[in-house]
Amino acid sequence: MAKLAQVTGSLDTLARQGWTPPAADHNGVRVCTASDGSVISYPEGGLDVLGLDGGQGFWFDHRFDVVLDLLRQRGVTGLWDVGAGTGSMAVRLSQAGLDVVAVEPLKGGAEASARQGLTSFCGTLQDLRLPDGALAAIGVFDVLEHLEDPGLLLAEIHRVLAPGGILVVTVPALQWLWGDEDDVAGHYRRYRRRGLAEAVSTAAFEPLASQYLFASLVPVAALLRALPYRLGRRKSEAAVLGKMKQQLNTPASVDRAMRWLMRAETKVAGTFPLPTGLSIAATFRRVDLPVNS
Repeated sequence: MAKLAQVTGSLDTLARQGWTPPAADHNGVRVCTASDGSVISYPEGGLDVLGLDGGQGFWFDHRFDVVLDLLRQRGVTGLWDVGAGTGSMAVRLSQAGLDVVAVEPLKGGAEASARQGLTSFCGTLQDLRLPDGALAAIGVFDVLEHLEDPGLLLAEIHRVLAPGGILVVTVPALQWLWGDEDDVAGHYRRYRRRGLAEAVSTAAFEPLASQYLFASLVPVAALLRALPYRLGRRKSEAAVLGKMKQQLNTPASVDRAMRWLMRAETKVAGTFPLPTGLSIAATFRRVDLPVNS
């Protein structure tokens, strides 16, 4: 694994503001709370599905490529990854030279990030009790769909972001693609681009850019996931988690083919917006809350 970028800037800035982080435990994790992570709807076996090494394969890499491009468009050089899971996005961003901190409520995920060399906090963003306007950028990658009321997290993100700070988001797309995977993963919803923009904008964020990802996989997902679900065919949680892990760890030959397909999709997306996809990636800018008259 490539050497991770050293985290210095954001933590040093917070220290100058008088914020003292919890000390790292013997696993290298800074535990902010004794919470079991129940604030987020996520299955017990989900971390293993993601991969305790941060995950490998075309799905993780293509999502990262799109997010990195969005961040570079906004000149983002450092980011706090909130709901970082096992570090699949945080590690890749750090390897790309960004100053990254991982925040994850599930201890197993926080420990996985720490093992990969990241500064890792176990807790929620609210647990950290950061100063107002402390951070330049925050990422929430496949997190909002796990929250019954994402407005609570978005309000806290708004509070701790500096004026004009950047929020980057990924979420699963299109409610009509709902399947067993969504039930088992603990999703409350899937999004359209407009719906995501409206949901985040209500927390005083200005939409900057958004795009669908994995458009070429929509027909397969509709046929093999959404259609059987609508016909009432249900699988056990163990079977669904096993299938999800298999999909994220495809054979080398399939992975190569999918990478070629994702490169082609990226070229198309550079010419005109993709009309559909399995996921959405979007960036927003923090704006001031309206002043009550």
